[in-house]
Amino acid sequence: MRTGMLLAATMCTASVVCAHAQTVLPKVDVTAPKWETRRGGYLISSDFKIDPRMSAVIYPVDAFQKNDVLDVRPQRLNTDEYFVLQECSSLDCTQGHVLQVWAVGGPLDSTRDANRFWIPHDGKYFFWMQRFPMAGGGTFTGFESFSPPLVLKPLGTAEQFRLCDVAAAQQVGPEKVVSTEHDDAQLKLHFASGSLVMIKRARVAE
Repeated sequence: MRTGMLLAATMCTASVVCAHAQTVLPKVDVTAPKWETRRGGYLISSDFKIDPRMSAVIYPVDAFQKNDVLDVRPQRLNTDEYFVLQECSSLDCTQGHVLQVWAVGGPLDSTRDANRFWIPHDGKYFFWMQRFPMAGGGTFTGFESFSPPLVLKPLGTAEQFRLCDVAAAQQVGPEKVVSTEHDDAQLKLHFASGSLVMIKRARVAE
């Protein structure tokens, strides 16, 4: 309103009575990035996409940057499920680096924060879910750091490897995402197994 009145005033001289002055402002669309909010000096984003070719790979629309903080909260995981954060470690992405794996009991790398992960450098990162069915139940205790993309190489006891056909599970590939839901600046991922994982990204606001 104030902008319109000032513009009208500049168009009217002192000798002219502008009884019917009217200003038509150009259309201006001001929009914030989709699925992003500002809280406590951080930009919180839940803007992730699912790769339509596989319906199993989750990646950020805006690529992760160094010092971004990821908040990962598995709400329902089966004992044979592993939620993976991996990055491309070669330019052609034929080799990957597994940075963290969350299982039913929490992150397999227990030296890190249970729910938060700090991005070490700019790069191409993605999430996915792997299942390793084990006779009688059970969860592997670790993972190899380097492997091809979408391949998780678990670490565990000889008995665990006897009870689980790791190669067959790897052949099946990642668990599919059946639906997503934005909820209070976080994205809920619903998997075909019935599991639920919530993720979001925090970045220092400029």
